[in-house]
Amino acid sequence: MKEYLFHLFFIIYSILIYRYRNKISTKLKLMDFPDNARKSHSSPVASAGGLIIFPYITCALIYLSFLSFIKLKILFIWIFLYLTFFLTGIIDDKIHLNAKSKTFILLLILFIILPLDNSLVVSILDFKDIKYVIVLNQGALFFTIFCVYLFYNSLNFSDGLNGISLTVCLYFVIVIILTQNELNVFHYSILISIFITLIPNLFGKIFIGNSGINSLACILFLLFIDAYNNNLILFDEIMLIVFLPTVDAGRVTIERIINGESPFKSDKNHFHHLLIKIFKKEYVFLPYLIFAILPYLATKINVTTYISLIIFSALYFLTLIFLKRKNV
Repeated sequence: MKEYLFHLFFIIYSILIYRYRNKISTKLKLMDFPDNARKSHSSPVASAGGLIIFPYITCALIYLSFLSFIKLKILFIWIFLYLTFFLTGIIDDKIHLNAKSKTFILLLILFIILPLDNSLVVSILDFKDIKYVIVLNQGALFFTIFCVYLFYNSLNFSDGLNGISLTVCLYFVIVIILTQNELNVFHYSILISIFITLIPNLFGKIFIGNSGINSLACILFLLFIDAYNNNLILFDEIMLIVFLPTVDAGRVTIERIINGESPFKSDKNHFHHLLIKIFKKEYVFLPYLIFAILPYLATKINVTTYISLIIFSALYFLTLIFLKRKNV
């Protein structure tokens, strides 16, 4: 009964945030104004989604600690990391931090916080199909931070059109729930907060903003590391789960460097932007989500992880060539 009341309270809270999103966002300077270079919306939109996601999930973490499902040390570390990512996003939404400043802040926090608990560091790479283990030793912390930053950037890069980042995050959460074979108040809080923001986001009524995408990226990488370190999922399986957003982020970054541009420069060269030439902007999230799910789904029909990686890497780059020619 208490859990129902907990969720009911935050659902009502979320509805109120949505109802008064424009007033709140104007007051807090969180309105997202269009530009001609990169953004796809034509009128100001409230970036208030993070104000729904962050408090809901934070309170769910605290609620779990009262049920003794989370140790206090882990709780404080998770909430501190989560708060840091959220506040960095809020500041970015308000004053538009440059990419180098954001990178420095987040990497500094990760270097300080992750070593405080071994459960937050990936110390070995355990592969499913080749039955091989790589021990990282002194490189464990650096490798973990690299993976976290890549994951964070990939979600950030995918947040370019309505519905894409939220549906991808929803997919990630569902996979994590299935691997943990558990559904508790914390999982429900993530699912419900995503659903509540997803519906109006699809219609361009609200954005999750940097505060929202930062919050989701932080909590998801913590869940992935937790599942991996508890042997619930293997490294090559995670590679397939996050395949599309991470490969696309890596490809875009490399292309910018080759072209003599800053790797932090914003553009419309992402996979979801290119899909607009085939699909209506409002529906791009559907083919993107299907492409994101397929690599991991293939392993469930007895396709090895490496065959799946090869097939979908080829499919991604062939589709990319087709889309770029379509855009000429």
